[in-house]
Amino acid sequence: MFGYVKPLTGELKVKELELYKATYCGLCKKGGQKVSRFTRFLLSYDFASLAVLRAALGNEKPRVERKRCPYGLKKKNMLCCDEVFEYTAAAFGVLSYCKAEDDVKDSKGLKKLLKRCALPVFKRMKNRGLKLYPRIYDGIKAPLDKLSLLESDGKPHIIDETADAFAKVLEFIASYGLEGENARIAAEAGYHIGRFIYIIDAADDLKEDREKKEFNALASHFGGYDEAEKAMEEVRETLLMSMLSFGRAVAKIESSPDRCFTEILENIAFYGGNNVISKIFNKYGYIRKE
Repeated sequence: MFGYVKPLTGELKVKELELYKATYCGLCKKGGQKVSRFTRFLLSYDFASLAVLRAALGNEKPRVERKRCPYGLKKKNMLCCDEVFEYTAAAFGVLSYCKAEDDVKDSKGLKKLLKRCALPVFKRMKNRGLKLYPRIYDGIKAPLDKLSLLESDGKPHIIDETADAFAKVLEFIASYGLEGENARIAAEAGYHIGRFIYIIDAADDLKEDREKKEFNALASHFGGYDEAEKAMEEVRETLLMSMLSFGRAVAKIESSPDRCFTEILENIAFYGGNNVISKIFNKYGYIRKE
């Protein structure tokens, strides 16, 4: 699912890169244990980055242990952060089900049948996630339902309207269960991560959506696919602003005994986001050489 929010690994220090890898592996293992083995195949960088955010707000020194990888013959470094990983995996399971459910509604023919056949797998992920955190479903589902209505009503919508609905999903997930300043920081960071994901995904899907004649938030905003392609410099600027706003939220996190988590988040804000934008824009020729 997605996978746009990640650090530029070449700009990470060795210890930061090792911690990020250990975070991903730890989340993968815990998700398989607590939610579903399928989370190990579906896990995205976005949720690994969310786990880094929640760990940074915990203000604890990271503890890494060598543990057996379920899919490897050797042990790997894994971050020991059970509460963060359990919650992140549960939220991932619930969001994955909601997305799979929407995909079934939006699909037709054989594609719809295949996605419907896969739905019980996602439903099991959701149910196991809700056993751990019963209240997260409504907080995720409500803004997704609003987004679905906006995308299906046949009317043009400005990008801030549709992106806001998805951004509120990540705002809720990032801040759930936290209190005080930590909750405010997580909500702000999660909102801008969500906004970035929604808009960059629309840019990534623009050409495919044109061919399939499906809804695209950028085409809706600019009044057509051609108009959206011509306005990609404006899209790039708003994506960079989302990452800058995410960086400002991260800067509010209190200094911890080890700043590695915060430095990974700062890398995402100032290097990783820009790298993802450049890759997608170059891939589709959105950046035109003079």
